[in-house]
Amino acid sequence: MPPETKTVSPKALPPIRRSDRVRARVIRVMFPIVFGLRSLRREVEFATKKITRPHRISIPTRHGRIRALVYAPTPEDLAGLARQGRRPPVHLLIHGGGFIIRSAWQEGNVARYIASEQGTVVIVPDYDTTPKVRWPVAEEESYDTYRWILDNGADHGWDTSRVTIGGASAGSKIAMSVVALAIDDGGPTPIALTSAYGVADLSRPDEGRTSPLERPFISADLMRLVRNTYFLGIDLTDPGVSVALHPRLADFPPTLILTGELDAVRHEMNEFAANLIGLGVEVTHRQFLGVDHGFTHTGPVEIAREAILSIGDHLRRAHDSIR
Repeated sequence: MPPETKTVSPKALPPIRRSDRVRARVIRVMFPIVFGLRSLRREVEFATKKITRPHRISIPTRHGRIRALVYAPTPEDLAGLARQGRRPPVHLLIHGGGFIIRSAWQEGNVARYIASEQGTVVIVPDYDTTPKVRWPVAEEESYDTYRWILDNGADHGWDTSRVTIGGASAGSKIAMSVVALAIDDGGPTPIALTSAYGVADLSRPDEGRTSPLERPFISADLMRLVRNTYFLGIDLTDPGVSVALHPRLADFPPTLILTGELDAVRHEMNEFAANLIGLGVEVTHRQFLGVDHGFTHTGPVEIAREAILSIGDHLRRAHDSIR
């Protein structure tokens, strides 16, 4: 059975303003167009082996069933693992989108690389977003997906002793929250975590998010919209909201943190990396020069390649550590 929900009763929350609801819906509609124009698509595809198209599965959560995309390694790689008496590891990849966009497909280039080059099953959940839901629905649906993998993965032929998690942007925040929820529950945690241009502290004032760019991808206006929709009426200092404030960060698994020099949210993730290191967590932290938010998808190509290969290397080390 899914765990009990932590969701605040909608009756206890202020209503989202109509103008903010409309803006959020417009962003959701426009995202595929804007994302397609900004992305280099083929140029940021680094998988060297052709895998089959992802298939969809339905996963039960405390908020109802959600869909997820499953990217599988090549049949040859799966057969090779079987000959060794092994099963493929699993990576739970949480997509971004400012808690507004529903677009599991946007992580395709990263998912295909991990499935192709690491021989890993990649699951990308299509969690609910605002203005339909508010915190912590996306976090709880993603955590319930993680628990479902642990409880049911063996039936699908997956190695549930080698489950990792990661995400980009808002997906990074949700992935970190899944780790924190696993720690709070006293259950097994993912054996590795990856974060690309994430957000760790929603309570941070906008004055603390600066960029040399005149129009950075993550603007103060966008952050206000996120606070006025998904997090409206929520205590932003709650560790479930702002993972940087969680009291047991020392229990985090080996963590990869990737940031961009021009990204307005880089400061909090750089500080988060330093804090984890100070607590004794095994951290690999890389800041890429001259790039804003979303560089694993928009490039430049060489930086996207380096970042995605770093994710693969981090996961491989974690998977190889379990024998």
